[in-house]
Amino acid sequence: MYDMWMIVGVSALTALTVLTVLFIVLLWQFMVSKKKLNYTRNELSFLKREREYYDEAMIMFDSENTIVFANESAKKLFSLNDENETYGISKKVQLRVQDEMPTEFFETIHQLKVQEEDSFKLKNVALIISGQEKKVNIFLDKSNLEDKETTTCVIDSSTEEITFLKNSKEGTVDFLTGLPSQFVALADINFLVIESKKKSESFALFLLGIDHFKELQTTLGLGHSNQVLKNLSQYFLENPEEHISVYRMDADNFLFIMHGLDDVELARTMARDLIVSVGNVFRKSNDTRLTSSVGIALYPQNGENASKLVDNVYIAHEQAEAESDSNIKLFDMEHHVIREDELTMKDDIRKGIIRSEFLLYYQPMFDLEGEQMIGAEALLRWKHPTHGLISADKFLGIAEKSGLIVDLGEYVFNEAILQRERCGVGARPDFQITINLSLKEMQVEKLLPRLEILFAKHKVEKHMINLDISEGVAMENIDKTANDFKLFKDFGLSLSLDHFGAGLSSFKYLNMLPIDVIKIDRSLIFDLTLNLKHQTTVKAIIDLAHTLGYKVVAEGVETSQEASILTALHCDYAQGYLYSRPLPANEFEELLS
Repeated sequence: MYDMWMIVGVSALTALTVLTVLFIVLLWQFMVSKKKLNYTRNELSFLKREREYYDEAMIMFDSENTIVFANESAKKLFSLNDENETYGISKKVQLRVQDEMPTEFFETIHQLKVQEEDSFKLKNVALIISGQEKKVNIFLDKSNLEDKETTTCVIDSSTEEITFLKNSKEGTVDFLTGLPSQFVALADINFLVIESKKKSESFALFLLGIDHFKELQTTLGLGHSNQVLKNLSQYFLENPEEHISVYRMDADNFLFIMHGLDDVELARTMARDLIVSVGNVFRKSNDTRLTSSVGIALYPQNGENASKLVDNVYIAHEQAEAESDSNIKLFDMEHHVIREDELTMKDDIRKGIIRSEFLLYYQPMFDLEGEQMIGAEALLRWKHPTHGLISADKFLGIAEKSGLIVDLGEYVFNEAILQRERCGVGARPDFQITINLSLKEMQVEKLLPRLEILFAKHKVEKHMINLDISEGVAMENIDKTANDFKLFKDFGLSLSLDHFGAGLSSFKYLNMLPIDVIKIDRSLIFDLTLNLKHQTTVKAIIDLAHTLGYKVVAEGVETSQEASILTALHCDYAQGYLYSRPLPANEFEELLS
């Protein structure tokens, strides 16, 4: 009897153990399935953001070709209703890969994915819809949803807008330069977006363009300008770099994909090195004084598909070229929003003046011989209630068009004169505050009496304020500039010509302007340590300026090597990040003291 109970007890224990093990196995399978499901749902959530993929058709389907998800573009393409089912007379959708006969879309995809692992892409395949054919790129990714094998498919048809020559390998190679074309760039970016999203990685786009390229074409002709592009492209082809892909986009624009790049400062450094390298190519090709500028867009901060990233890197490049030569700009959403809504911005500027939202930052200038601070440039900033701190280049154009530049000009004069008074005993007697302001809409005759009151009120000598105007603006209307400068000079202000050497420097007009200082543009300083021709040009400007009795300031000095060369060339003063970034008034006063 006892033995029987022992047997029953052991059997019960064994059954309990089996049940426990079975429960653990089932629980483990459930957790794994849940993890896979969550991963796929996150992936699906990413794809469902059709606002980002507004041009591309996106569809997810299982092994039985049942559609799990489709965005609006896909629903139109495959004639799907809200439940992702076909309605009415559905369109016949086929694919032709290479030179094979067209077959039904899902059948073709099924055959291809058997041969591939995980993610893959189809470049430049023919999508045939009800007999109409167009070239597309297709990106495919295998995954699992609720224990079912699924395929996520992105159909990019933006390539149909681009035309290519028949002898250019079906559009994959740019016929002039031999580099991969914009067609390939768009395909590679979209594929990289999908891969980077899954791996939580970043990358950057650089768009490099040659400064003043249209003027080069007009002056030297199409043949010469094309040769410039060929020389540059040959350099890129002969000097490939790991993790960097290069493409020819349009005209003088070259696109670089910087794989794995997510650091803003490193991006700036790499862009600077790129500009210097391109400058060396131009010099070796005898294309004297050709410079380039770079716009930067980062994934995912500045867009999550090829269309948006490329649009934004073009915007950044446009802003870089507009500001100066050899310039670098990261895409700035605030700047883009401001440009898109000028009417609102005009009203905001008007309100900002009333609410005292504008302020001045100060970037010190130093004597190269004694390394003493001899002055500072006042830079206008706007503490916008919505967009935050905005630099002047983003709103001065709107202020000029609206006439509000006059009120801003008076504010800048008032603050600069007040700041010079605050400098007081801490500054040397000849310490100057430089104002960099457009004179396009200024009525100098009406302004001077008000300035007289400000100088008297703050007990500041007039020569302690220097007025800066860019060479480009000065040469637009040399007669008006000469007249305005004479009025300011007779009033007692010091005057300087900014960005000298950025364009076709007009030496013959210098005697028409009663200036005291010439400021050499940063595009000549940018690669001074490597560019012997720039050293020669800078020396010529300094020698001529000294002969005419002008002092010389070098702009954008960033390294001690540049400062040493400028000292050897007898440049008088320098400003740039080597010495100090632009500072708010309180920090500037601390530095001065």
